Amino acid sequence: MIDLLDNLRTPQQIAERISASSGIHVTGRTVWEKARRLGIAKKIGRSMLISAADIPLLLKEETKADKRQQRENKTADFQQKRNLAALRKARLARNKGEGE
Repeated sequence: MIDLLDNLRTPQQIAERISASSGIHVTGRTVWEKARRLGIAKKIGRSMLISAADIPLLLKEETKADKRQQRENKTADFQQKRNLAALRKARLARNKGEGE
């Protein structure tokens, strides 16, 4: 258990390490957003942690196809949630009509 916790880093720690080793300025927010987009972030309360093993994924360049696929997945998820909400609303209306 301790080993697992030792391998977790905050986005700020990762950004500082990337900036120090490459000379390129990267913010913790940039790391946070990409980790969230890739699904490799672990949240504990309001704090985000990223495994050291996942850092190479952060450094991998995202192609336009990757971004397009993520956008399509997000759109499909939104559409599914909207459809479920409409079904629930219809069911509530139907149940309300039967109760009268």
